[in-house]
Amino acid sequence: MAPFYAIAWLLLTLLLAACGDDDSPAAVPAASATQWQRVELLFDQPVNDPNPFDRDGQNVQLELRTPGGATRVVDAFATRDYQRSLVGGFEKRTPVTQEMQWRARFAPTETGIWQWRWRWQDGGSEHLGEWSRLEVGAALPQDHGFLRISPRDPRYLELDDGSAYFPIGENMSWYNGEGTYAYDRWIARLAEQGGNYIRLWMPSWAFGLEWTTRDGSGALTSANLGNYDARLDRAWQLDYVIELARRHGIYVMLAIHYHGAFSLTSNVEWADNPYNAANGGPLVQPRELFTDPEAKELVQRRLRYIVARWGYATNILAWELWNEVDLADQPALSELKAWHSEMAQELDRLDPYDHLITTSASQGDALNPGSPFGEIWAVEEIDFSQVHFYAFGGAASDFTQVFPRTINRLRRYDKAILIAEAGVDFRGPAETIESDPEGDGFHDLLWAAPFAGAFGSGMTWWWDNVIDPLDLYFHFGPLAELVEGVDFPGENLVLQNKVLTAPDRRALKVFVLRGETTVLAWIKNAGHLWHSPDAEPVAGASLVIDGLAGGEWQGFWLDTRSGERVELITQAGASLAIPTFAKDIALRLNVAALARVRSAP
Repeated sequence: MAPFYAIAWLLLTLLLAACGDDDSPAAVPAASATQWQRVELLFDQPVNDPNPFDRDGQNVQLELRTPGGATRVVDAFATRDYQRSLVGGFEKRTPVTQEMQWRARFAPTETGIWQWRWRWQDGGSEHLGEWSRLEVGAALPQDHGFLRISPRDPRYLELDDGSAYFPIGENMSWYNGEGTYAYDRWIARLAEQGGNYIRLWMPSWAFGLEWTTRDGSGALTSANLGNYDARLDRAWQLDYVIELARRHGIYVMLAIHYHGAFSLTSNVEWADNPYNAANGGPLVQPRELFTDPEAKELVQRRLRYIVARWGYATNILAWELWNEVDLADQPALSELKAWHSEMAQELDRLDPYDHLITTSASQGDALNPGSPFGEIWAVEEIDFSQVHFYAFGGAASDFTQVFPRTINRLRRYDKAILIAEAGVDFRGPAETIESDPEGDGFHDLLWAAPFAGAFGSGMTWWWDNVIDPLDLYFHFGPLAELVEGVDFPGENLVLQNKVLTAPDRRALKVFVLRGETTVLAWIKNAGHLWHSPDAEPVAGASLVIDGLAGGEWQGFWLDTRSGERVELITQAGASLAIPTFAKDIALRLNVAALARVRSAP
């Protein structure tokens, strides 16, 4: 067996060659690492199992001893490397070698001396490798650990070192023909504006690990249910995007199931699903996924691979079991809840880092109090609730009305809430642009969510054919600037809403998040809606922030579109002159003594 250190250095070379880009992520050499950074090791025994994903034959694991004396076991995963190229505007992925290799990834959670060795089973025999040492140094400035529901305020998130995290971003669920090259552009442009969150799916046409193929006549040629060899290039793409996001400080929610694959009514793909008995799978009806023992075992196999390959990633915000499970073919509610509980428990068992777990519905209990779907949020293992909402005409098209009402209904489940998918029209980009040519609806959903009590911005849809081509990224920047450095879990934030009257008698909606040392406010012309615009400037209005602690406060007014600031210093209880604005404006105040300390060189 080759020396383990040499194997890790060899892996460094292999990864650089496989990615084919100078800035591609590389494995950390085995002799040293830093806390929370990825360590990746290559096992030097060949993959000799015809299906190394079921673990019934060959099974490889990495055993770890932490500096504190705890023992952990991390599953290895079978894979191969690829090189990418852009040919005629389309990504081409070429395997570096046809042979698969065993890899293991982990993120050291403590500083000090770690020990590791391989454990493997082959041909019914158990084997143990020799112990090796890994010296783990202090975390780099950008590394803060894994995300948690904050124990200080369960409405918000924080990282292992106590740092607050407030997600601002959008859905980027799949790629276009450019493949990962599209993410190079999308992620960089989002990050330039302070964005720090995206949502990815694992559908058949992108990052999915299982699907079928057909020939020109439509005849089935292959179905790779439970064996991911034929789609390892998709897993390589997901590697690339997750690491690209990490380098840009962006966190990822990963949706594992897509509703259309198991639906008979919405975005239907059931005919091509490898779980379908017509394609050799175990299910006659798609709803049987939630109860059939073989199907559940196959899902758990895939979860094991997902955790083994991407569980190391500190920038995975959450595993999302389903995108819009209510649009899949429905079993009994009790069966749906039991499946979510069982699969979430399996993720908890597999995942040594305890990533957050969630799921989602298209509308669900959030908008229809009579819907039974809300009971999914009562499943103990689901860590936070989500809202998906697309507006149409009438009162429901005002996000400043819908989001507070929706979040208040979801509060009964006592979980943090994210507006995870939203837009002015679900039908398509053309309808969205026609309805909202200035991007005002997108702007409002972005801002309305945090001021309704969500733990992040509203997350827009149509990233690839509205946000990017219309260059609407500038909307993210001012919100990111407003909340920069705010300790959301530590502020004991109180939501306050009021209506003011401007001198010209127009109504102004005021949304306030008042904390112990920080105040955030968003002021909106109530008569301006994306479907009924009023862009006439509002002048001469004033505002008093209720309940401010005594003393001096320092901050700024912020133009929510240009990002221009007007600095101010005020006393508690003072009337603040609101600068002339069109559509909306924002305010941030901090206790002046703290503000001066933070701004000191």
